[in-house]
Amino acid sequence: MTDDFNETPTPTPAAAPPAGTTTVGRQRLTSRNAILGAGALGVLALGFAGGAAAWSATQHREATFDTSLATTPISQLSSASAVGIAGQVAEIYGNKFVVSDGAAKALVETGRAGEGGKLVTAGETVTVQGRFRDGFLHASAIQHADQRIDELDPPPPPHHGPKHGPRDLGPAGPDAPDEAN
Repeated sequence: MTDDFNETPTPTPAAAPPAGTTTVGRQRLTSRNAILGAGALGVLALGFAGGAAAWSATQHREATFDTSLATTPISQLSSASAVGIAGQVAEIYGNKFVVSDGAAKALVETGRAGEGGKLVTAGETVTVQGRFRDGFLHASAIQHADQRIDELDPPPPPHHGPKHGPRDLGPAGPDAPDEAN
């Protein structure tokens, strides 16, 4: 009688790798995964950088006032890239006010920041910086006599596109005769 339980087991051969998979193939898969992982990290880094840039662009910036910009007499204002005027606030009209330098007056537009007429007071001495266009100064910063600076949001760019109104008839304009009789 033989004792089947005392026999030493014969080793089974190792499972063969699937067809078409070799050591070189495994290295290629590992290399490909590393490249894909690095690419994914790169995309995440770009997303993070873009988000940080967008966030910083939406934050209110510190009040800046260009002290190197010389003031221009109001009577000499003309369309320019950046101008500064100094004088007293003569009148206030909602988000606009009139500055007088003694020789001439200029209408200053302040945008949303000046709504309610609380940005300046009548008789106050101010220095205003901005762009002179369309007959009035679009203010970007106001320096008060106490050296306090109010930084204003820039005005929106002018609209150059079509009016999109009910009578906007394209290149011929609203005065073109109707052809659908």
